[in-house]
Amino acid sequence: MSQRVQKIYLFIFIIFFVSIFSYHSIESFADDKKTVRVGYYENEIFQEGASEGAVKSGYAYEYYRKLSEYTGWEYEYVYGTFSELYTQLVDGKIDLLAGIAKSDDRIGIIAYPDDAMGSEVYNLIKHDYDTNITSDPASFAGKKIGILNSVIVNVLNEYLSNRGVSAQIEIYDDYTSLFEDYDSGELDIAAVEGSGAYSRKASEVLCTFGTTDYYLCVNSKRADLLFELNKAQTMLSIEEPNYLSQLRNRYYSGSVSSLAFSYTEKDWLTGNDTLKVGYLEDFLPFCDTDASGNVTGIVKDIIPKIIDELNISGVSITYQGFKSYDDMLDAMNDKVIDLAFPVEGSLFYSEQNGIYQSSPLVTTNNELVYKGTYDSSLVKTLAVNKNCGLQYYYTMTEFPDAELVFYDSSDECIEAVQKDEVDGTVLNGLRAYNILRNSKYHGLSAMQLSGMEDICFGIEIGNKGLLKIINRGLSILDEDYVLYTASHYTDELFSYSVKDFLKDNAEICISFVIIAFIVILFILGMQSQQKIEEEKRQRYSIQKIFNQMIMAFAKMIDKKDEYTSGHSFRVADYSRKLARKIGYTEAMAQRVYNVALLHDIGKIAVPNKILNKPKGLDDDEYSIVKEHAALGKEILQEIDSLPEISLGAGYHHEKYDGTGYPEGLKGDEIPKIAQIISVADAFDAMYSTRPYRKSMKLEDCLEEIRKGEGVQFNPELAEAFIELVHDGWLEMEEPDKDVLWW
Repeated sequence: MSQRVQKIYLFIFIIFFVSIFSYHSIESFADDKKTVRVGYYENEIFQEGASEGAVKSGYAYEYYRKLSEYTGWEYEYVYGTFSELYTQLVDGKIDLLAGIAKSDDRIGIIAYPDDAMGSEVYNLIKHDYDTNITSDPASFAGKKIGILNSVIVNVLNEYLSNRGVSAQIEIYDDYTSLFEDYDSGELDIAAVEGSGAYSRKASEVLCTFGTTDYYLCVNSKRADLLFELNKAQTMLSIEEPNYLSQLRNRYYSGSVSSLAFSYTEKDWLTGNDTLKVGYLEDFLPFCDTDASGNVTGIVKDIIPKIIDELNISGVSITYQGFKSYDDMLDAMNDKVIDLAFPVEGSLFYSEQNGIYQSSPLVTTNNELVYKGTYDSSLVKTLAVNKNCGLQYYYTMTEFPDAELVFYDSSDECIEAVQKDEVDGTVLNGLRAYNILRNSKYHGLSAMQLSGMEDICFGIEIGNKGLLKIINRGLSILDEDYVLYTASHYTDELFSYSVKDFLKDNAEICISFVIIAFIVILFILGMQSQQKIEEEKRQRYSIQKIFNQMIMAFAKMIDKKDEYTSGHSFRVADYSRKLARKIGYTEAMAQRVYNVALLHDIGKIAVPNKILNKPKGLDDDEYSIVKEHAALGKEILQEIDSLPEISLGAGYHHEKYDGTGYPEGLKGDEIPKIAQIISVADAFDAMYSTRPYRKSMKLEDCLEEIRKGEGVQFNPELAEAFIELVHDGWLEMEEPDKDVLWW
């Protein structure tokens, strides 16, 4: 082996060893609790709640909590002004203080970690009514400027000196008193950090006079804390590299610099009292017109949200729906609307259409809908909705060699794929899943396409003020909020009727009807018998049919779910034993057994590919599985001779604390039969082997049952079940055929 190769292997070994050592170093000290004294001063958005018992929040506070996940630190908060706390940090009376800029005179007096906790821009702001002060530094001459007693003072003095400006500098120990004087008009100008003037509606940013990193600093004598802080920051940057940028976006999106309107924005607001929004119809969850003729979809919520977040008053919002993308853009060119939504994020096509595109409201993937087995070489013709510009421009860009066949709607495009008229069609990722869930599209598949698509607002070229306002508002919105809003409308793309159920389960339904018909005829025939013994015999006979019918359906349910074979019978057996344990008669316990056999009948409507999926389910798949409870109740509720049977199926996933489904029932609101089945069902789920995990040990299962007392389970039932297991009642037994339960 050459020396060069040996050196490479040696280098890799050293890096691996250091990584392992570093990891275990972090893990080892994370388990040791250590109380750390944190200097906590009031500073809008940066850290709030600087008094005993006050609710704490803010950028720095959340940063402390994140570091604690790596260090295990517990905090003791010490309150005061920034100046007071800085002195305490130097004197060793506190251990940590946040928001300190690095300067030569501080190095050695306090300890700086390797990484900053953030960066800060320094702004000068003024009252928007003061027209004597402009962005020209010469207009600052003789004005009273308030500033916090920190490194920022030196930065401001240098800025003014370089421009030959002499102003009256007023130094404050805390932002609270500074802003009191500023808001009262005592100060002409306030020098603030980017976070120091959150949402001051009557202020304008004059200029930025400096920028710097700021740190979470340590008392110089606490080398142990500095070591742990450096380790924690290193691990944070590795495991969550976007954490600081996400933290800044969450807390600083509403700073004064983001809320101070430019002259072009003010001109638009002055000249317009109505914002006219055009939107594309039949494009949920983004936008559509409902049955009453009103706007629905994300656009209905987002525009008012932007207006509200920007504190804009005196502007009303109107909406107009368009069936055609081209008609919507023509309406913009004719000044009928101010905003068009949605437009896609291609700058070139936007320019060709004479519109600016805003910053993205949301960025999504697209999916190719196809039939059969996918083969990229066979995708030669694609259906396009001629009224949807987004689909057209995306398809033309991503499939330049494909032949485009135009249809009047998205539904017609999908039907064309179904009829083999085309090879595929493109759907937006937020739309595709729920559209294809509809039974009429069964047999079609979807594949996520590479690349992402920006969903934007369109504004006519030249309308710069409105563009800036919309972009400013979008910068404040969290994309999670947009996706959460979209989730309210995606369900409207999918409907599942009784007709769909009957179609999907025709054989089962026919069998059920035949058996039910036979049972009904048998019951009617037996009603003619008069003698007591004859009636009893009839009841045994009917019960036998019921037993056979219920057994048959239970076997069918277990056959449907290949990974939980025997589940229905085990749950029924455990339920019967629990019923006996709590004092039910043998007849009532047998009744519980029969009800429990069909507790999962709703699963016959769950697609096999989800029910038998060998791995864990995603959120959408799990939501489909959860529908089985309500569907089971619907299927069985017509059996009025055994009313409990629908209650067991419908409510066995309700939880004692009200967090279950489908109705969120709580405590004794949950039928007793469902409470019994819930314990038995949960135990069998844990004690059985599933495709994605092995069975749990018996005592571990019982411990989980005990933990669920009062949360998932009725405490009395849970304790009774644990007792019967400890008594050795787990062995399954055959039902007693001589017990008359019906």
